[in-house]
Parts: sequence; structure tokens; C-alpha cells
Amino acid sequence: MRSTHANYIRWMHISPQRADVSACDRAGIVEVCPAGDKEGDPVMDRRLQPEVAALQWQQRLEVMRDSIIFYRNTPSIFFWEAGNTVITPEHMRQMVALRKQWDPEGGRVMGTRGNSDDPANTALTPIAEYYGVMIGQDPRTDRLAGNTAMFRAYSAERRDKAPLIETEDFRDEAARRFWDDYSPPHFGFKPGPKDTYHWNSETFCLAAAARYHDYFINRISNPDPAHSKWSGYASIYWSDSNADGRQDSSEVCRVSGKVDAVRLPKEAYYLYRVMQSTAPDIHIIGHWTYPTNTVKTMYVAANNCQSVELFVNGKSHGVNSAPERGYIFAFPQIAFEPGVIKAVAMADGKALAQDEIQTAGEPKAIKLTPHKGPNGFQADGSDVVFFDVEVVDAQGRRCPTDEARVDFKLDGPAIWRGGYNSGIPHSVNNCYLLTEDGINRVSIRSTLKPGAITLTATREGLAPATVEVQSNPVAIQAGLIGMAR
Repeated sequence: MRSTHANYIRWMHISPQRADVSACDRAGIVEVCPAGDKEGDPVMDRRLQPEVAALQWQQRLEVMRDSIIFYRNTPSIFFWEAGNTVITPEHMRQMVALRKQWDPEGGRVMGTRGNSDDPANTALTPIAEYYGVMIGQDPRTDRLAGNTAMFRAYSAERRDKAPLIETEDFRDEAARRFWDDYSPPHFGFKPGPKDTYHWNSETFCLAAAARYHDYFINRISNPDPAHSKWSGYASIYWSDSNADGRQDSSEVCRVSGKVDAVRLPKEAYYLYRVMQSTAPDIHIIGHWTYPTNTVKTMYVAANNCQSVELFVNGKSHGVNSAPERGYIFAFPQIAFEPGVIKAVAMADGKALAQDEIQTAGEPKAIKLTPHKGPNGFQADGSDVVFFDVEVVDAQGRRCPTDEARVDFKLDGPAIWRGGYNSGIPHSVNNCYLLTEDGINRVSIRSTLKPGAITLTATREGLAPATVEVQSNPVAIQAGLIGMAR
């Protein structure tokens, strides 16, 4: 799930009564694929001359057509989105016709979003093949009287005509680098005057779990008509990205993602993994390397179990059988002791899943881990290798509160593309980068010349790291690139 301001591809949860769950499992991340738009229909923009509006709409149809043709063999896409907001019924007809012409056998549907009760709202017509809303689990939907009563284009009547999807839920933001209120070097997130949200990584998870639980208990499969609503849930962002964020005092990216801008998992990534698991799963939110005398609530996300027991260095700190909002098991007043913290998910007296975290020692070394594509690193001028950059202790454990500069040196036929530091302008493409929570990620791009490429990472006082990757030759014929045989 990623997006720009007017081009959203969303990560989704599909209710089993309105989708092929086995297909969801095969596809991985389920997505909504849109055409480009300007968050509206040009014919409804009074600032535009009719001929200009008609031209803009024609261009949008062409973008949607090309998007369908390009992505129709992508198994993750279940939905085509004709508009980020309201479009006219006639334009919705044209979009549905495109879907039928260019993706007649894909099993997908065409719809649009609408938050308006305006008569022109496509969400109020029977034309769309699904309806998208942006309600955010607003409790006012619970107070609607009768099938036709409506709030922001949601009504029981619309729900019963076609699948209803929450299309842009949990817009909140939190950067990966702020663990919680007890972790150096930041000791929590202090919002600035232009920041909308105040979450750290831990509280971001708690808020996300609450919102997801509100969706989950209101799925279409709920036998209670008052809570039988959603066929799908789309969280707005999969990765932090350069878009319309609302943390202007603190961030250079929108930080609503489940992974950060270089695709490193945030704690929310593991939370959503647990919440959407069909098998027992568990994750301790946070780390276990705190300053002396730290006492805090430890939170565990778990699913498909009856209770969770927490242990510190083998000693039980209680069993919790009453999760908050379905998934969060809280253990208050846990005193930090260096060693191992472990959580065990249980049912009927049996352990179903467990997670544990060890305390890290002092930073001793840098560790580099390359990530190449399935065909290796190709010398085609566009292939990329990512390198995880970690600071580890003497036993190779990541130091989760490390945040300091690492310098890089690249040798060989490749182009340095560098990395990114959350909240630091102009941090890209430099030959240095700060770790965040003990890790960051940098990248290199291939040239047309194959050969050995060496990356070295250094910081004073730490053992350096060097790793070598090989870029493989590719065949170029008539301007087309293919793998060398």
C-alpha cells in the first residue's frame, strides 16, 4: 500500500463473506489501484471551462485504461478506483465500461469513493461495483435510523447493494525512530506546533489496534445488523512516503506507513501481521534495552489465543486474559532487568506462540546485509541493491537505541544512491547516514558495466564492515535489455 496525494494504492483487509480468502492469501498485500485524479470530477469544477473539463476527463479515462492494462495481471489488485472522491454517475458508467472491456475476466470490480451526500455522488447510485467511504469508524454510523439514513455516503441501503470498503482509514502518523517515552535518545515524541499527531512507535500501535478492532467487529459477517458494515478495510499507507503529511514540524515524509520510507518495518508492521493472522501469533511491542531503573507498561500484541503470560528472565509477571480492543495485552509496572523478556500466547493451558527479546550490550561493530533481486544484481543501469546498516553488540545483537552517524565508501561500477533519515531535510544521497533504532538502509544502483562492488561502513570506536556484491552482465539487443545466457 502506497500513495501520493492523488494516486492511492492501499493495503487492505477483506471480509471473508465478500472475497475469496484463499486468493487474498496468494496475492499477499491486497491493493486498490486508481487512475490519476485531482480529488474530484472536472465537470463539477466550476473554475474550468467545459472544453477543459472534458479534456481532463478524457485524459483520466486514458490513464485508467492504461493502468488496467498494465496491472491486470498483478494478483494483488482486487479493486480499480475510478475516483479519489465523487464523480458523476455518467463518468462512473464509463469507468465500469473500461473495466468490462479491458479486465473482463479478472474478477475485479470498479468503484469510487465519496464522502458527500450530494445527489451527484456516485456512491449513491447503483452503478458502482463497490462503494468506498472515508468514515474512520465514526460512531455516528451506529446512530443512523433506517436503511436509507446516510452519513458521508454510508447507509445500510448502500451496504446491501455492493461491497462497502473503508478506503482510507487510520491516517495517523508516527516515525519509526521514537520507540516510547522511556527510550534514549529521544525519550518519547515531543510534537511541534505544526504537528497534527502525537504518537510514538508504541502509542501508534495502540491507536492502530483500537481502530482496526473497531473495523473488525463491524465486518459484514457480524450477525448484528447494526454492526454489519464493511466488506474491506484499507489503511491509507503501506510505507512512509513523500506525500501530504501533517507532521510539518518534525518530518519530511508522511509517516503513516507500516514500514518506513526505506521499507524497514516499524512496530506497526508486526502489529498488523498479528491482527490479520489466521493462526496464533504474538509480538512484544518495543525492545528490552532500557536505562537502569526503568519501570513501564509492556504491551504485547496477540491473536487467536485466550491469554498471554509475560516472563522476565524466566520469572512470570502474570497472565492477562482481557486484551484491550481485542489484540493488546498490557502488563503494567514491569521493571527492566537486563536479560530476556518473553511473552507466550496460550489457550486451554497450551502454549500456541511466543516471542522474546534479549537485552543488547554496548555498540561494538557495524553490520552490513545486502538485499538483491531474485536474478542477482544486474548491470542494466537501473537495478538496485539495498544494504541494511546495523550497529550491533559483541554478540551481534542490534543495539535498539543507537542513533549516530555512519560513513560509507563505495568502490566499483555502481552509483551511490544513499539513504534517508526521518525528520532530517536533505539527508538523501549523502555518503553518511544516522542509524535509527540501531538500523538504517542505503542503496546503490548498477551501471552498464559488470564487476565487483565493495561497500564499507565506518564509525569511530566501532569495528567497520565491508561487503562485496557482483553486478552481472546483461545482453542488450536492439536497445532492449535481457539477462545474459
